[in-house]
Amino acid sequence: MKSSLVRSLALAVCVCALLPSVVAAQEAGPGGSAEAKVIGDHVLVPVTLSTEAFRKETHLVLDYAATTPLHIYGQIFGAVRFGENEQTLKILGAEGLRLEVPREGVRPTARGSPESNLLLYLGNRYSSELKEIDVAAILGGPVLRRFALGMNLDEGRVSFAPADEANALDARLWAQSVITGLQTTEEGRVLAPVSHGDGRPSLMAFNTAGYHSYVNAETATALGHPSGDLPDLHFGAGDQRVRLSGMAALFPVDFNDDPRFSPDWLVVPGLSLWTAYRLEINPAQGYLALEPVRDSNYSEADFAFYSAAAAGDRGKLQAYLRENPEDRNVAEAAEALFGLGLEENASVEEQMEAVDYRLSATLERMKSDWLGGTALGLHFSEERDARSALIVALAEKALEFIARSDNPGLRQQLQLMLGDRYLFAGEAEEAWKVLLAAGFNGDPQLDGVVRHELGRAYEALGRHRRAYSSYQRALSPLVQTPPDMQESARAGMDRIRPLLDPDDPLLAEEES
Repeated sequence: MKSSLVRSLALAVCVCALLPSVVAAQEAGPGGSAEAKVIGDHVLVPVTLSTEAFRKETHLVLDYAATTPLHIYGQIFGAVRFGENEQTLKILGAEGLRLEVPREGVRPTARGSPESNLLLYLGNRYSSELKEIDVAAILGGPVLRRFALGMNLDEGRVSFAPADEANALDARLWAQSVITGLQTTEEGRVLAPVSHGDGRPSLMAFNTAGYHSYVNAETATALGHPSGDLPDLHFGAGDQRVRLSGMAALFPVDFNDDPRFSPDWLVVPGLSLWTAYRLEINPAQGYLALEPVRDSNYSEADFAFYSAAAAGDRGKLQAYLRENPEDRNVAEAAEALFGLGLEENASVEEQMEAVDYRLSATLERMKSDWLGGTALGLHFSEERDARSALIVALAEKALEFIARSDNPGLRQQLQLMLGDRYLFAGEAEEAWKVLLAAGFNGDPQLDGVVRHELGRAYEALGRHRRAYSSYQRALSPLVQTPPDMQESARAGMDRIRPLLDPDDPLLAEEES
């Protein structure tokens, strides 16, 4: 099944004739308000991306930490056209929202990049919730910082007021507290004061992407709270303070080793916190206004997962998964358990228990992709032979779900991988069966690979003529065979040639 992003390319190209009336109807000033949806741990806003020669209905991700003004999914970006002398792309909302991004700030996502993968994942995983309208762009900090960004995610609303038209005095009319003293780093991260204990000051990095709210593990441990649940922690300081402790569980991570963080920060809030507040952030005017809209978002299940993950404790992760099988963190916890199992050389059976938890939190149509991606990652690692039995278990499991997959073309890659691993295990008959099936399932560009692998299987079975013929076909100029396999095929023919009848037609054909 093609992704909604790809399906929408035709729409992006074909509706350009409608643009003049759309643009003319939206000649409002910059800013406005819009509906917002928290989906897939991100804030999504339904918008229309528009120029004089392009129009695209989509969803926009708000990512305050992103350094690119506007990232558009690569294939969609290829359809973007600007009018003569047009210098901005417009972001239009149904309720009068209008934002403009300079043309030079509109960039495509690179194929396979985290940004590209995120947009694809959100559009595919949540296609029903998004009513089949894709997620094609990420609006980053360089644009968001030009506004007083308002968010009340509990009510599903965001607002954009020009920074010079909003001020702390007006925010005090509705906010419980207005925290001043915001600063913006050279990298564009917006920092706000937080305090803990007897008022000791520290810093929070504002963030709008992701569910988890992180706390500096080193600082939390030094304060006697390695689990991350710091008491008496507040946004702001002095009489500006707003309670942070108890509003959401905090995930302790090492801020020294993670490039997303700085050891100078104490907290990086995520949506687990921000959905509990109405807020307005205006770095140009140096303030963050906060009003709690929920008593607390604290989750004991979050705390159990964070504690287990921070401690790197497989037993605690297993206990969390047993006790919270429907929790939002199950997929992440299962992957953490699987990763620790690799580090500790857990048995295949134990690893597949972690896999089953991961699959329980995965849509049916996406299960083979996750299994196949995990197996392929191990297959192409230096630990391939040591992990061979696990690779086989993952690939065999992936084939169970391939008929219902969004990516049925993965079948041939799984079969090729299984054939290689069966040969490694000395199971030549099983390798031959699965590789023969791969020859009927697939990408013509992989025909040379299939022929080479069948040659290996036939050779292991002692079927020398078949092996020689398969190696010959792998070397045909009509197929694409990787150089290392071409070399292997020649070596295989050299081994088998003395075993064939000198008058064998295969040899005569080769000489001619």
